[in-house]
Amino acid sequence: MILRALAISAPDRFFGAGGRFLKSPDPASLFNACRQAALNSSRAIGAWGESNWSGSRTERRKSVLLMNSWQEDEPKLDWLLQIIRPNLVLIGAMSLCLPGAIACGKRAKEYFGKDVCVVLGGWHPSESVFLDDHGNIQHHASSPVRQMASGEISKVFDIVVSGEAEQLTAWMGERVADLAARNIDPADLNKHLHGIEDVAGRWIVAWADGNRTEGVVGKRGGVERTRLVPSCEVFGIQSSFENFAGRLTAHVYSDVTNGCVYDCHFCSERRSNTFGSIKEGDPVQNLVRQMSAAVRVVAEDSLHKKASAFVEDSTLLAGSKVHLRALIRDLEQRNMDIRFGGQLTVDQILARADILKDLHAVGLDYLFIGVETPDPTSLGGMSKDTRSGHESWLVRIERVLEILAALKIGCGGAVLFGLGETHQARSALLAQLEAWRARYGAPHPISLNWAVQHPLKGRDDGANYKYSDWALQSEEWADAFADFGEASTIYPLRGRQPPVLSEVKEIKSRCTLALSKDPVPTNRSHSRAANLRSSVETSGHRFVDRSDFAIDPTRATA
Repeated sequence: MILRALAISAPDRFFGAGGRFLKSPDPASLFNACRQAALNSSRAIGAWGESNWSGSRTERRKSVLLMNSWQEDEPKLDWLLQIIRPNLVLIGAMSLCLPGAIACGKRAKEYFGKDVCVVLGGWHPSESVFLDDHGNIQHHASSPVRQMASGEISKVFDIVVSGEAEQLTAWMGERVADLAARNIDPADLNKHLHGIEDVAGRWIVAWADGNRTEGVVGKRGGVERTRLVPSCEVFGIQSSFENFAGRLTAHVYSDVTNGCVYDCHFCSERRSNTFGSIKEGDPVQNLVRQMSAAVRVVAEDSLHKKASAFVEDSTLLAGSKVHLRALIRDLEQRNMDIRFGGQLTVDQILARADILKDLHAVGLDYLFIGVETPDPTSLGGMSKDTRSGHESWLVRIERVLEILAALKIGCGGAVLFGLGETHQARSALLAQLEAWRARYGAPHPISLNWAVQHPLKGRDDGANYKYSDWALQSEEWADAFADFGEASTIYPLRGRQPPVLSEVKEIKSRCTLALSKDPVPTNRSHSRAANLRSSVETSGHRFVDRSDFAIDPTRATA
């Protein structure tokens, strides 16, 4: 094998063995970035067809590593490096994963030096290496390329990719194989990029040359997403979300837009933080095509299982009533045996109750909503707060739970602390969640997160964090945040205070005892107003009946 590739989803923490936060054994973003390469390998095309990725889906997954923590998964990485002896290592990283990505790249270089090309991609490079209004490449303080050029971090990445990587990944594998065949060091790929400008996709390829940053920008525009293979078709499915009664769960996408239709100021999925809207193709057909692939893959690989899917859109088909009704018609015609879930905001659900009934009839079993704060006015508001003049946030969210319970649609929720709320407000929100879970059996499950400042292509209010240090600095902090999907002690939102250990421990204790258990709805008939008033009065916190603060959970869809 001339080409030997290893793909890694980098860990976001050093300590720990993985908590109970919502997660999936299928690294969906990494799979997406590698899916064209995987398709070529499955069809015996070029160097990928003769690589260690050729063969079955099961065999291909053996060359992909999802790391939860460095402490837990370092031995697995060492073993794979020794077994595969890769000359191409592909690493995907979010911002909190940058230290983990550096550790992975360093380990690969320790083993193989210039015999391996290490490529970093993912959400963090896409936020920290970007184009300005004039089309020039810019680097945030946290850009791995900038930090390598300045000597702040070791030169462990030979290539850094910002943006769409599907076609680039396949191209780079072919080029690495060509270099290896000619006895040229794979690590020197950045010196052999002729022709790369014509690779499809909205991307930037950057690298450090001595103390300078260098880069090239794609010229062909966006990838034709209607032609991209669904990732489950080439990597299979191992996830099984509890909301789908034992069915295997695929991560699927409509590609209706590259970012959330809203533009909340701190969210890394805000539309202004992406490469722009996706316009090619029919999003409903894209989604149904991926659902069909999930059904087919489960039938082929798991004879005694059935299929489900979670739609990874920021909001399901952008919440478009036209698209949602088109999805209903298409699924009615196909009569697929699939159950699915997705994300909608509280206000979108309230405005689409009639559509949700029809969606449930064709397979919608689960919706995930943002449950962020009881008093959004104290935090500056959110762009997706579209009905704040009608009812309070707490009343609206309970109406959503009532509607979904009546429709027999499950409801999960994401809680995001660290936005500037008081600890009293957090306690009051947890009390309210307990009351709702007792009454409606929802929200369940609950994803806990502590707000982290992201690079946001420089729109980070001057925070200029470099993210090269682990987000949780000790085992004690790692244990306190074990059940949080995203959290940091050193990267709080700009202008917000970092978490307090005693307060986080109190939250953990409370959630362990109450929110982690399966909720049991009761038949209590007391009024919504009395229920809300009770939890507010016992907490000593007064809610303001003026606004909504629903956000889409950006890192907790599994």
